[in-house]
Amino acid sequence: MVPEFAVGKPGGPAGLHGGDGCLCWGSLIDNYGRCNGLFWSAAITMVAAGLQGGAVNIAMFCIARVIIGFGTTASVIAGSAYLAETLPWNKRAWGLCLFDDFFYVGALVASGVTYSTYKMESTWSWRLPSLLQGAWGLLCILLIPLVAESPRWLIDQGRPTEGLLVLARINANGDTRDELVRLQFCQIVETIGYERDPMSYKEMIRNRGARVRLIITATCAMFSMLTGNIVVMYNIGDMMNNVGVGDREVQLILNVGLNALSLVVSIMGSFFVDRFGVKCVTLISTGGVSISLFLLGALTRYYGNSTESAGVWAAVFAIFLFAGFYAFGWIPILFLLPAEMLYFRIRARGMAMFSFVVCATGIWGNFAFPAALVAIEWRLWIINGAWNLAFLVFIWWFWIEIRGKTLEEIDVLFDGKKHFDVPNIQEVLDGTTDDAWKKRKRGYWQITFSCSFDHPAGSIRSGA
Repeated sequence: MVPEFAVGKPGGPAGLHGGDGCLCWGSLIDNYGRCNGLFWSAAITMVAAGLQGGAVNIAMFCIARVIIGFGTTASVIAGSAYLAETLPWNKRAWGLCLFDDFFYVGALVASGVTYSTYKMESTWSWRLPSLLQGAWGLLCILLIPLVAESPRWLIDQGRPTEGLLVLARINANGDTRDELVRLQFCQIVETIGYERDPMSYKEMIRNRGARVRLIITATCAMFSMLTGNIVVMYNIGDMMNNVGVGDREVQLILNVGLNALSLVVSIMGSFFVDRFGVKCVTLISTGGVSISLFLLGALTRYYGNSTESAGVWAAVFAIFLFAGFYAFGWIPILFLLPAEMLYFRIRARGMAMFSFVVCATGIWGNFAFPAALVAIEWRLWIINGAWNLAFLVFIWWFWIEIRGKTLEEIDVLFDGKKHFDVPNIQEVLDGTTDDAWKKRKRGYWQITFSCSFDHPAGSIRSGA
């Protein structure tokens, strides 16, 4: 059997190499494509799941966890970039929200499987859940050949006709002459042309627009991991013990219920994000988790070691309340906000930085929170709730709402100007602009699947 250290701190070894992977995956995904990144992340995760399931000692188990961290980091970076760049502009928020919502599909399956296997006397009690991790990677590998590459990546690689075809398939059932498809195509080509020269990390910090994007990206990653969710996600047993629920079977049943609740609420939250925006929903979520932690701290203080069942279950209710508020806002926006906000030239590297902050904060929190829970008990929840209120003030003051725009239109919110000379899509839909832009962009409008064309920012040539 694997000791408690190996199974009780999943964020440790996995997060360790997940952080290392962030240092290289951003550039690899930029150079070789979003779909290739997804393929290799799935392949690596499958191999690692096999190693973990076949582990014969602690070292082999932990090495497998490290490799899983390396593979899943690639899926986060490539997957979020791919969805942001490929989904229809008016469905992008909903799709990116679901990207992290489905974390709870995996968590629900995992909690159900572990509940089914925990009574096994053999090592299959942990080998079977370990091996099943590879099933998602296999499904991904089977589906990747059926999906198109990111149109923005194709255009950046000098393959504009392929990019136009993908845009048409996604937005207009394959009609490459559709007005909105051509409008988006113009926006993408001109914006990528403007961003032709990549920025170094030093230049990103010096450039105000890039700097604001990186600050919001980093705080999104850090705040999401420090709201208290690390204990709920990875140390639920310690948390239940703290409020007075020590029975292992009851804890596993509650964990299944917690993940089921979080899945439903996160999907509801995705609907509200799409309708009311990231900032509004995140403020509601952060305020809710703060109140939940204050309530949990008070109940744990009085009923944590009590035999009074009503008080103990009230504390369990506070845990569920926290999980619901967290899933309502932080889960839907976690990958939506940075992936939408970062522009093409820094999107993969920015998501790599985002993943690094998540991994680094997760490693720290995975060991610090359980230790603090033992040392100061219920006071941890009061302290955590208080700093969540500081997060709430920062989000309200500094974050920028980006709802209802294409990726290229978002740039004006950070840079103060558009990088393309065509109308916004909503202006065309509302009829508040004329057709003069079509005459100005006649070259784009006349592109065929065997031509090359020039634009003011430089030359992009078809790969056909």
